[in-house]
Amino acid sequence: MRTLLPVIVLAAVWFHPQTVSPVSAQVTSSDLSMLGLIFRNRFVPFSEQEMQPELLAVRERVSILGDAGDDVERYKVMIEGMARMYLGAWDEGIEVASILDISLPAKLYEPGSTVPVEIASLYERETPLEGRYAVQVRFLGPTEEPIYGSDLLMLEGLTAVSTEVVIPREATSGRYLVEYSLWAEGASDPIVRTSRSIYVIEAFEERVTAMLFDSRRPQLRRQVGRSSSRALANTTLLWHLDMYQRGRREWLAGAYMGYPVIMNQIFEQGTLMVEPMQFDKEIGLAEGFINDLGLGRDPLATRSGDMRLAYRSSVDRELVPFRLFVPDDYDRSQSYPLVVALHGAGGDENTFMDSFDGTLKKNARDRGYIIASVNGRGPYGGYRNASAQDVIDVLDLVQRVYPIDETRTYLMGHSMGGGGTVRIGFEYADRFAALAPIAGYGSAEDLAKAPEMPLFLAQGELDALVPVERARNFYQAAQALGMQSVHYVENEGTDHVAIVAEVMDQIFDWFDLHHR
Repeated sequence: MRTLLPVIVLAAVWFHPQTVSPVSAQVTSSDLSMLGLIFRNRFVPFSEQEMQPELLAVRERVSILGDAGDDVERYKVMIEGMARMYLGAWDEGIEVASILDISLPAKLYEPGSTVPVEIASLYERETPLEGRYAVQVRFLGPTEEPIYGSDLLMLEGLTAVSTEVVIPREATSGRYLVEYSLWAEGASDPIVRTSRSIYVIEAFEERVTAMLFDSRRPQLRRQVGRSSSRALANTTLLWHLDMYQRGRREWLAGAYMGYPVIMNQIFEQGTLMVEPMQFDKEIGLAEGFINDLGLGRDPLATRSGDMRLAYRSSVDRELVPFRLFVPDDYDRSQSYPLVVALHGAGGDENTFMDSFDGTLKKNARDRGYIIASVNGRGPYGGYRNASAQDVIDVLDLVQRVYPIDETRTYLMGHSMGGGGTVRIGFEYADRFAALAPIAGYGSAEDLAKAPEMPLFLAQGELDALVPVERARNFYQAAQALGMQSVHYVENEGTDHVAIVAEVMDQIFDWFDLHHR
């Protein structure tokens, strides 16, 4: 890789940062929702195991505040618990790390662009700081090699500070990191170090402008009505163009991304940190769709692999993304089994495809399955109303466009997606050959709608979000109904998240056995 010149412009050193008066950061409802999930899944069982007075006191304070408590107070207490768990301490420096956030205005840039960086407080601290603190900003390349690092920017209390990063003109396309670290004066190691990602795309403005022009050409537009496949390529193209235009104007944070930086560091210790889009690669997909349509070809006729597609919703005509995996040896003359996957709370269409150690795509690749991972109308849609229709819309669309074996179509989901799998799977039992809810269930009334449905249930014994008793009770309800094809797996020592990768091979074994 060529060496990039250190041409980042950083406006401050220890004693002269540029200050910004307004506090632009804040604790959001999404922050609290995700923090609450992680707190219950990780901290609660940890505190039960350790039984330290400080940990038990944190649990008690969270319980007293409840879900309706003051947002800032809930954030403070849960972050203290997570810091005690992951960082092993709670002091003024860690508290400062939990208050400060780093924000970038946009996601997509060209080489030579300037990236404004602001570090601001999520809320005002009630008492003055005893120590002195500084932040450092570094710019890291696609392989996380340092391109440049700033001097330490001294914090005057917790007043917001700003600086800027100038992307080298020699930068090639790819994912780059704006890294943030917080230091106590005189310390040899930072209190916290984490980053925000941006994408650099060469000739970005020129490429997007060309795609916008070409997408409106009459000969291309005439192709769209020729088939469901071409129509899907067109809606996908429209969605991608919208993302590219938004990404150069605003920050696009996907599931598990864009939270306060102390939360990002916590999430980095798990398996759920995924990017919303691989912009540098996916812009090529959109350009390929335009080229194929312009030449009168079906863009999806021979394409295989992992693709982010988008359709127009039957509910409100919104463009909604989903991920599709097609085996590398895809042959339109053959029929393929299909798995529709529903993500859990806090996730999106990327979660199953990019997380859980890659076990979903590995099984699909090895066994010849097509996979569709739905958006579900965002991280907390719950697979009800428009969120549920999202599942059926994707199912209908994939079965129209691809040679799907409708006797081998399956539904699976994790957590919130497990509950959606039960509700939708039994409501539309004639559409699925088997179901596999993981750490998320439904009611006996759901089961009674189709007691003949093959059902695979998976649960971690140490799940603090969905207690193991719920899984056992749901399994017992299936047995009480006399359901003949139910398999229950309960893994000892496994939590709410780890169970997914552990049982993925078994789920596909189950699917392999069942036809409708």
